[in-house]
Amino acid sequence: MAESTATVVIPNYNGRRFLPRLLDSLAAQSRDDFRIIVVDDGSTDDSVRFVRETRPDATLLTTPKNLGFAGACNMGLAAATTPFVALLNNDTHVDRNWLSAALRPFEQSDVGAVASLVLLAEPPHRIDSAGDAYTVAGGAMKRLHGRPVDAARSIDARTFSACGASAFYRRAAIEQVGGLDEALVSYYEDVELGFRLNWAGWRCVLAADSICYHHLSASYDPRGWTMHFHSARNAEIVWWSLLSPALRRKHAAAHLAFLLLQFAAEIGHGRARAFLAGKWAALRSRAAIRRKREIVHALARISDAEINDRMTHDWWDLIVRPRLRRLLGRATEP
Repeated sequence: MAESTATVVIPNYNGRRFLPRLLDSLAAQSRDDFRIIVVDDGSTDDSVRFVRETRPDATLLTTPKNLGFAGACNMGLAAATTPFVALLNNDTHVDRNWLSAALRPFEQSDVGAVASLVLLAEPPHRIDSAGDAYTVAGGAMKRLHGRPVDAARSIDARTFSACGASAFYRRAAIEQVGGLDEALVSYYEDVELGFRLNWAGWRCVLAADSICYHHLSASYDPRGWTMHFHSARNAEIVWWSLLSPALRRKHAAAHLAFLLLQFAAEIGHGRARAFLAGKWAALRSRAAIRRKREIVHALARISDAEINDRMTHDWWDLIVRPRLRRLLGRATEP
């Protein structure tokens, strides 16, 4: 085996049912110069036994207590020593050329992150994410979510951040800006890291031939409190801490309008309490937001104008209008 170029970090919590197919897909990669680190985050199933018995070549790390997604990922990132590192969800499996295709863009020295093309695991394998976009209004979105696979052929390879289901990073870039923010636990943690990388001058690009299949929402119930509380809280923390004062002033009206529209939608879905609790938790995180602003200020290598260009401005058409269409469609169904 050649000297390792990359490390694949798999955070795992009770993912035993997914691990066989995932690890088999990694064993079938077209190149073998990589290591595997499985970080078991306090699983109560037999994940640990399975990895020990079936994949002795993989490094198995166990946490003393459940750290959450960000904490488990950071434990794996800290243990990686290769030039590149990939974060890969336990509820995924990957195409044979997943690794080789994702490493090619790193030949450009300013690429700090590469997003795989993440497809929904169930046929017909529509797109889950072609990289993440971040809007000036404060919402993140999965590019091309729900679209046919062919749509990825014509999309701009430039993307704001890599979806955490399958995200590759230059280790030197992670060492510069730090790992995932463990205080966020999950949701927006990949966008927040991508934001810091952007401020530091690194680019993120989509590798459309790096295919990952994702069992969506296998870790959290999409209808549950946890998902909607964390999403509401973390979205607010990211907007207030990672936009510069000038950009916050510039886009404050869009942010307020987006919040009001979100709140109305959450009322309609019966999730207003989780939404408001998340926003209140963000308000109580003012000290953490101030500290994060200081970190971002120290990292900044590009201008406000450049960051503004990297964000998505047509948030109404990309986020609000499609949701309105779906709501109106359901309202008119017989």
